[in-house]
Amino acid sequence: MSKGWKIVSAIVLVLILLGAICIGVGFMTGGSLAEVYSKLDQEYKISLYWDHRSEYVQWARDAYGEIVKGLTALQ
Repeated sequence: MSKGWKIVSAIVLVLILLGAICIGVGFMTGGSLAEVYSKLDQEYKISLYWDHRSEYVQWARDAYGEIVKGLTALQ
């Protein structure tokens, strides 16, 4: 089993290194995080999630409360 974890660790390390190289090359060729954000926002509307985050947090709190209420009613 130890050999299996070494292989998995090596694969993860290679993927992290490859990702770092890709990010570095992107910055060297003139890329910027603002451009990446604008492209993601254009394609996936990620700013809408950020604008409505308080609604999502409240929904999660309400759902958690209902789950706890249901579990305590079972006891």
